[in-house]
Amino acid sequence: MQIFCIQNKFFNFPSNMSVETSKLLIKKLPCDMDELAQLIRECKLITPRSLSSYGSRRAVIEYADAGQARKALEELNGLNDILDKPLCVSPFGPRVAHDGSRANKCTQTKPPPSESTATAKKEIRKQLGLIDTIYVEGARPDPANDPEESLNEADITAPANAVPIKTKKSRKSKLLAMQPYTYAISVDFEATCWEKQAPPQWRESEIIEFPAVLVNLKTGKVEAEFHTYVMPLESPRLSNYCTELTGIQQKTVEAGVPLQTALNLFCEWLRNELRVRNLVLPKTNKSNILGNCAFVTWTDWDFGICLAKECTRKRIRKPACFNQWIDARAIYREWYKYRPCNFADALSHVDLAFEGRAHSGIDDAKNLGALICKMVRDGALFSITKDLTPYQQLNSGF
Repeated sequence: MQIFCIQNKFFNFPSNMSVETSKLLIKKLPCDMDELAQLIRECKLITPRSLSSYGSRRAVIEYADAGQARKALEELNGLNDILDKPLCVSPFGPRVAHDGSRANKCTQTKPPPSESTATAKKEIRKQLGLIDTIYVEGARPDPANDPEESLNEADITAPANAVPIKTKKSRKSKLLAMQPYTYAISVDFEATCWEKQAPPQWRESEIIEFPAVLVNLKTGKVEAEFHTYVMPLESPRLSNYCTELTGIQQKTVEAGVPLQTALNLFCEWLRNELRVRNLVLPKTNKSNILGNCAFVTWTDWDFGICLAKECTRKRIRKPACFNQWIDARAIYREWYKYRPCNFADALSHVDLAFEGRAHSGIDDAKNLGALICKMVRDGALFSITKDLTPYQQLNSGF
């Protein structure tokens, strides 16, 4: 039995009232809307139709039907075991009695008394100045009087893994506001290669160019760059094919640094750039597991194959930060519903032109940064697509 008191008068909600609604209300929200959207997406919960702010530290989540809402309520309550601050989630909507009658949000839910008793009590309430209606906590004001929170279902269309926020802004603005990452580090290694491949003992690629570009996804600007050439040790002589493809000369790599040194230099650069901007990589901070900055590559080759295999062969301790990244090609294919035949085709399809020299690592990284900024402007949401340590909550070391 729920009891509400207004001006020293008690009103009872019968315990046989149940809730049939497709909406849930989260009160005392322990995070902002962006983080709530990330939580739903990363934990692979039921995807709601919409997610909207509802006053201070409150949010309303709408699902396709009441069945989904009930399942989602169980899922959200189940997260309390792993969250530092539990979610206070409850159904949001009209109350329905078992007999099928609906209890209006703004009417007294106490069973109606007899006519004579009702007349007498009405007169008493009038004399005492008591009100005739109560408002159930969570009742929503008329959307027509609240343009900032007005709903427009026609505007809310998003990919399957997106959780739109209802505001009066355009669809792109809504999705941009939900973008989990504010910065990205685009990386594109260049490595030793041979035309039509080489004999098996010479087929192991070694990194010869190590570029990284820090891009502000909100402004689309490159804010920092890291670039060094790496000396190959297993195949110290570059093939003619490799030089023609990448433009990297033999004397350039001979003046380069070993891979271990390149990694040390990069990590020093990265720590400084993250620190001055208050950025966090995924799985490096317990209070922000997802982070607000992530590595982005075109395919999984750079980190998943090239760097991983070379570090294993040379017994180099690979920094743990390279264990999580975003494959921009995977996001691109899903968002644009188009499978580009190569990187240049991907740029052309979204009306971008490649700037610089193709297969120059630093130019490729810059163009990748431009592409992901374009994707963000178009509404694509980025999330980690590859994690080499999925069962490890935090990376062990930088």
